[in-house]
Amino acid sequence: MDTAAARAYDDVLYQTLALEQTHPDRLATQARLFGMQPAPVERCRVLELGCGAGGNLVPMALASPDSEFVGIDLAARAIDAAVALATALGTKNVTFHRQDITDITEDLGRFDYVIAHGLYSWVPPAVRDRVLALAAETLSPQGVAYVSYNTYPGCHLRHSVREMLRFHVRGVTESRERIARTRDFAKFLMKANEGPTREQSFMREELAQIEMNSDGSLFHDDLADINVPVYFHEFAAHGARHGLQYLGEANMFQMHDRMYPPEVRQTLRALVGDDVLLREQYLDFMSARRFRQTLLCRDDVVLDREPAPAVVKQFSFAAPARPVSANPDLVSPNVVEEFRGRLTGAAVSTDLPLGKVALRIIGERWPEAVSFDVLLAAARERLASGAGAGADDEALCGVLLGAYYAGLVELHGRPPQFCLEPGPRPTASPLVRLQVKSGVFVTNLRHVSIKIEDDIGRHLIALLDGTRDRATLRASLQRYATSRAKGGTTVKVEPAAFESKLRELGRLALLVA
Repeated sequence: MDTAAARAYDDVLYQTLALEQTHPDRLATQARLFGMQPAPVERCRVLELGCGAGGNLVPMALASPDSEFVGIDLAARAIDAAVALATALGTKNVTFHRQDITDITEDLGRFDYVIAHGLYSWVPPAVRDRVLALAAETLSPQGVAYVSYNTYPGCHLRHSVREMLRFHVRGVTESRERIARTRDFAKFLMKANEGPTREQSFMREELAQIEMNSDGSLFHDDLADINVPVYFHEFAAHGARHGLQYLGEANMFQMHDRMYPPEVRQTLRALVGDDVLLREQYLDFMSARRFRQTLLCRDDVVLDREPAPAVVKQFSFAAPARPVSANPDLVSPNVVEEFRGRLTGAAVSTDLPLGKVALRIIGERWPEAVSFDVLLAAARERLASGAGAGADDEALCGVLLGAYYAGLVELHGRPPQFCLEPGPRPTASPLVRLQVKSGVFVTNLRHVSIKIEDDIGRHLIALLDGTRDRATLRASLQRYATSRAKGGTTVKVEPAAFESKLRELGRLALLVA
């Protein structure tokens, strides 16, 4: 059990953050879209292989007390940290085991969702095979497995830089020295590639990513002894050997070709026909994809690959969507309006009044999720008796499904639970209050990792335990701000700024009351 790999992760910690794409709600949503009947998120069993310090699993367990969560990792230091986190929060429905994946037996039972993030490409062949074998052995009949891995052709480009970095630190055994020398060498290469050629542009792009990586990511990804990308068709075939079939991607928009010109889409369809796996492989060729987050299910599950638009009626919708036009015409049936996300480049255009108003409402309600029935009623109420007020709700379903395929709109079977407006005694999530004491990354109640770099903001979050009213909070924050001021500078926490900060925390989905 005490392998070199485990010692490496004990030596240099790999920060474990929440991954929204692995959340059971996301996995269940994809499954339900394709006709499966996955276990409800409120009552399910979840297994995470390579769970690290529990930063992904513990927040899930905290939010779903009637579900059961199990995490397995080989690194002792990571497992100790995971147990400590769960214990500090009093989370009873999550357990962690320090164990080699190849030693796992069927004693753990069946799981509705199996997660293996950042594992498949970074382990020896026998362990890689065991990851998929375990998924097949432990998945419930309608279960979903998530597996992330590096892919070709994109990783051909990335690995050329990786090989240079590893060559430079050959013979260096001390971890911190390897990291420091790698960073210095990357800066040297960046300086050497300031020219105008395509090759230099490629080098700058790859080296910029190296610069942004944390020490843990740099050490365990770029400098790791094992980092084996595969072509998608190889991964799909590997899964098939264990009785697993391709379900989809954790991010549905990555399965579609809508960003390409019509002639490109037409050629792609001529090349692949109805072959789903071949289509996915060609999409990787077209985008030089380097990383996949693939969902698998048992091969005896019958999937509906062309869901009818009405399937979205069972979900709730969330998106930071805004119309591109400053004065959008939402009511005229022949006027096309484009909506974009504030946080992504996703875009959707429609001339359907009911669709335009619905997207506007979803954007206004962000970060809350709104159910289909509530959304439909609100959109029709805004249109009143105007053009499009009586439009078929099936047409709205088509707009919403298209917006989901484009990556503009989120679908939720179980909407995240949080308080948007701070109450009389504002209360932050207990997990967030714990996290701000030791770092800048916190996990909000939408299971998204966000960075709180404002020192005063972090202090305010730590105070939000539900025992203090606004006056007490502002006075405490004033004392803290004064103590942190430098050079005799006067810092005043104005009431308006204080209220604005509280509302910001609400919109970041950090508050429970």
